[in-house]
Amino acid sequence: MLPTLVLVLFASLIPNARAAGCKGDGPNGGILGMDRCDEYEASGIFSRRNQLLIDSLVIGGTVSYALWEGNTSPNGRVAWQAVDSIATTAVVTEAMKRTFQRSRPSEADNPNQWRQGTNHRSFPSGETALMAAFVTPLIIAGQARADADPEGGVSPAWGLVALPIYMARGRVTAHGHWLSDVLAGGAIGTGMGYLSTQRQTPLILLPTGDGIFVGLRYRF
Repeated sequence: MLPTLVLVLFASLIPNARAAGCKGDGPNGGILGMDRCDEYEASGIFSRRNQLLIDSLVIGGTVSYALWEGNTSPNGRVAWQAVDSIATTAVVTEAMKRTFQRSRPSEADNPNQWRQGTNHRSFPSGETALMAAFVTPLIIAGQARADADPEGGVSPAWGLVALPIYMARGRVTAHGHWLSDVLAGGAIGTGMGYLSTQRQTPLILLPTGDGIFVGLRYRF
């Protein structure tokens, strides 16, 4: 599960990342020489407005559904896993941004600019991490249900992989991140998403004592 999402991200982005040149090209092009300037594209489907809209819908929709459903039903448990995954991913990526302080492509055409000050927050991509953190618990749950079905097969939930791929490509082509930024973000979000499915109680519900949140739908 974990390597699959990351490999899909890598396969979809690497052709675009090699399309154009800048100081980052060559053996010293960032992490493993993979970071290259892509042709700028921040309009249409990849506009910044659309990216922010999707961010808001994912966060708002996930939290709202989790509060409405609670974690006493199968769907509710998955929703709270997603909330937990998103929250822990945000903490990890924020800590890494503050530590590495990497310049974005829009700030410098050299991907080897690290420790440039707290305003430089390129590594890793928080929005790619967010999307991976959101979809991973849903994909794991969806595939588990498909595996439990006598007919088996691949769960349609795998289609959600399109979200982190979209966000990763959009952030790279808008010069908001280097390729290694979005790959790291995808890996972090996927890892946090997987870990959220392995916990009996979401970390965010530990203060409740019993780890149970009764959904708002059952309170009225």
